[in-house]
Amino acid sequence: MAEIRVIALPTETAKKVLETKSSPGYGHPAHTEIARGHGPCRHCLRPFRVGEEKRTLFTCNPFYRLAPVPAPGPVFIHAELCQRFDEESGYPAELVPYPVVLDGYDGEQRLVTERRAAAGDQEGVIARIFEDASIRYVLVRDGEAGCFDFRVERMEVS
Repeated sequence: MAEIRVIALPTETAKKVLETKSSPGYGHPAHTEIARGHGPCRHCLRPFRVGEEKRTLFTCNPFYRLAPVPAPGPVFIHAELCQRFDEESGYPAELVPYPVVLDGYDGEQRLVTERRAAAGDQEGVIARIFEDASIRYVLVRDGEAGCFDFRVERMEVS
Protein backbone atom coordinates (compact mmCIF):
# COMPACT_ATOMS: atom_id res chain seq x y z
CA MET A 1 0.00 0.00 0.00
CA ALA A 2 1.10 3.57 -0.65
CA GLU A 3 2.36 5.45 2.39
CA ILE A 4 -0.31 7.70 3.84
CA ARG A 5 -0.57 10.63 6.23
CA VAL A 6 -3.58 10.62 8.54
CA ILE A 7 -4.63 14.19 9.34
CA ALA A 8 -6.53 14.60 12.59
CA LEU A 9 -8.07 17.83 13.86
CA PRO A 10 -5.28 20.34 14.63
CA THR A 11 -4.39 20.80 18.30
CA GLU A 12 -4.91 24.57 18.01
CA THR A 13 -8.52 23.93 16.95
CA ALA A 14 -9.18 21.44 19.77
CA LYS A 15 -7.73 23.89 22.31
CA LYS A 16 -9.85 26.74 20.96
CA VAL A 17 -13.06 24.69 21.16
CA LEU A 18 -12.34 23.57 24.72
CA GLU A 19 -11.31 27.07 25.88
CA THR A 20 -14.11 29.06 24.22
CA LYS A 21 -16.86 26.41 24.31
CA SER A 22 -17.76 27.39 20.75
CA SER A 23 -17.17 26.25 17.17
CA PRO A 24 -14.24 28.05 15.48
CA GLY A 25 -15.35 30.02 12.45
CA TYR A 26 -19.02 29.62 13.26
CA GLY A 27 -19.52 30.68 16.87
CA HIS A 28 -22.06 27.94 17.50
CA PRO A 29 -22.00 26.80 21.12
CA ALA A 30 -20.09 23.58 21.80
CA HIS A 31 -21.89 20.94 23.85
CA THR A 32 -20.26 18.52 26.31
CA GLU A 33 -21.85 15.22 27.34
CA ILE A 34 -21.05 11.65 28.33
CA ALA A 35 -20.23 9.64 25.20
CA ARG A 36 -23.23 7.80 23.79
CA GLY A 37 -21.38 6.53 20.72
CA HIS A 38 -17.89 5.39 19.75
CA GLY A 39 -17.00 8.62 17.94
CA PRO A 40 -14.05 8.76 17.39
CA CYS A 41 -12.40 11.80 18.93
CA ARG A 42 -11.29 13.83 15.89
CA HIS A 43 -8.08 14.88 17.65
CA CYS A 44 -6.58 11.61 19.01
CA LEU A 45 -8.66 9.36 16.69
CA ARG A 46 -9.47 6.94 19.51
CA PRO A 47 -13.00 5.65 20.02
CA PHE A 48 -14.81 7.04 23.06
CA ARG A 49 -15.55 4.78 26.01
CA VAL A 50 -19.34 4.88 25.81
CA GLY A 51 -21.01 5.84 29.08
CA GLU A 52 -17.66 6.80 30.66
CA GLU A 53 -15.79 9.55 28.81
CA LYS A 54 -16.99 13.10 28.28
CA ARG A 55 -16.94 14.40 24.73
CA THR A 56 -17.51 17.86 23.26
CA LEU A 57 -19.64 18.33 20.15
CA PHE A 58 -19.01 21.26 17.80
CA THR A 59 -19.30 22.33 14.16
CA CYS A 60 -16.26 21.60 11.98
CA ASN A 61 -15.44 22.32 8.33
CA PRO A 62 -13.28 19.46 6.97
CA PHE A 63 -12.39 21.60 3.95
CA TYR A 64 -10.85 24.41 6.04
CA ARG A 65 -7.70 25.62 4.24
CA LEU A 66 -8.26 23.01 1.51
CA ALA A 67 -11.02 24.53 -0.58
CA PRO A 68 -13.15 27.67 -0.80
CA VAL A 69 -16.54 26.00 -0.30
CA PRO A 70 -17.17 24.90 3.31
CA ALA A 71 -19.07 21.77 4.27
CA PRO A 72 -19.62 22.12 8.03
CA GLY A 73 -20.87 19.26 10.14
CA PRO A 74 -20.91 17.91 13.69
CA VAL A 75 -17.80 16.31 15.23
CA PHE A 76 -16.68 15.24 18.70
CA ILE A 77 -13.44 15.59 20.65
CA HIS A 78 -12.55 14.56 24.19
CA ALA A 79 -13.75 17.12 26.75
CA GLU A 80 -10.19 17.19 28.14
CA LEU A 81 -7.35 17.90 25.70
CA CYS A 82 -5.81 14.65 24.48
CA GLN A 83 -2.66 13.83 22.46
CA ARG A 84 -3.13 14.44 18.71
CA PHE A 85 -2.86 11.37 16.48
CA ASP A 86 0.59 11.02 14.88
CA GLU A 87 0.14 11.73 11.15
CA GLU A 88 2.73 9.16 10.13
CA SER A 89 1.27 6.26 12.13
CA GLY A 90 -0.86 4.87 9.30
CA TYR A 91 -4.54 4.08 9.55
CA PRO A 92 -5.64 4.27 13.22
CA ALA A 93 -5.57 0.70 14.56
CA GLU A 94 -8.36 1.39 17.06
CA LEU A 95 -10.68 2.40 14.20
CA VAL A 96 -10.15 -0.71 12.05
CA PRO A 97 -13.23 -2.43 13.59
CA TYR A 98 -15.53 0.31 12.26
CA PRO A 99 -16.79 0.53 8.66
CA VAL A 100 -16.28 3.86 6.90
CA VAL A 101 -17.19 5.84 3.81
CA LEU A 102 -14.15 7.08 1.87
CA ASP A 103 -14.55 10.18 -0.31
CA GLY A 104 -11.74 10.84 -2.80
CA TYR A 105 -11.37 14.49 -3.84
CA ASP A 106 -9.28 16.14 -6.52
CA GLY A 107 -7.47 19.47 -6.12
CA GLU A 108 -10.58 21.42 -7.12
CA GLN A 109 -12.70 20.00 -4.26
CA ARG A 110 -14.58 17.75 -6.68
CA LEU A 111 -15.73 14.42 -5.32
CA VAL A 112 -14.17 11.90 -7.71
CA THR A 113 -15.13 8.70 -5.91
CA GLU A 114 -17.07 7.55 -2.87
CA ARG A 115 -16.49 4.04 -1.59
CA ARG A 116 -17.51 2.06 1.45
CA ALA A 117 -14.89 0.09 3.34
CA ALA A 118 -15.82 -2.73 5.68
CA ALA A 119 -14.06 -3.23 9.00
CA GLY A 120 -10.50 -4.31 8.26
CA ASP A 121 -10.53 -3.27 4.59
CA GLN A 122 -9.96 0.48 5.02
CA GLU A 123 -6.28 0.55 4.02
CA GLY A 124 -6.87 -1.54 0.91
CA VAL A 125 -9.72 0.66 -0.29
CA ILE A 126 -7.68 3.82 0.40
CA ALA A 127 -4.79 2.37 -1.64
CA ARG A 128 -7.15 1.66 -4.54
CA ILE A 129 -8.56 5.20 -4.38
CA PHE A 130 -5.03 6.66 -4.51
CA GLU A 131 -4.30 4.65 -7.67
CA ASP A 132 -6.17 7.49 -9.40
CA ALA A 133 -3.53 10.22 -9.77
CA SER A 134 -6.20 12.95 -9.71
CA ILE A 135 -7.06 12.20 -6.07
CA ARG A 136 -5.49 14.79 -3.75
CA TYR A 137 -6.97 13.57 -0.46
CA VAL A 138 -9.55 11.21 1.02
CA LEU A 139 -12.07 12.27 3.64
CA VAL A 140 -12.89 9.39 5.98
CA ARG A 141 -16.47 9.44 7.26
CA ASP A 142 -18.29 7.30 9.79
CA GLY A 143 -19.92 4.34 8.06
CA GLU A 144 -23.15 4.71 10.04
CA ALA A 145 -23.65 8.40 10.90
CA GLY A 146 -21.81 9.70 7.82
CA CYS A 147 -19.98 12.50 9.66
CA PHE A 148 -16.36 13.49 9.01
CA ASP A 149 -13.71 11.57 10.99
CA PHE A 150 -10.33 12.57 9.47
CA ARG A 151 -8.42 13.19 6.23
CA VAL A 152 -5.89 10.95 4.49
CA GLU A 153 -3.21 12.20 2.09
CA ARG A 154 -0.37 10.54 0.23
CA MET A 155 2.91 10.66 2.13
CA GLU A 156 5.40 13.05 0.56
CA VAL A 157 8.34 11.04 -0.77
CA SER A 158 11.71 12.79 -0.85
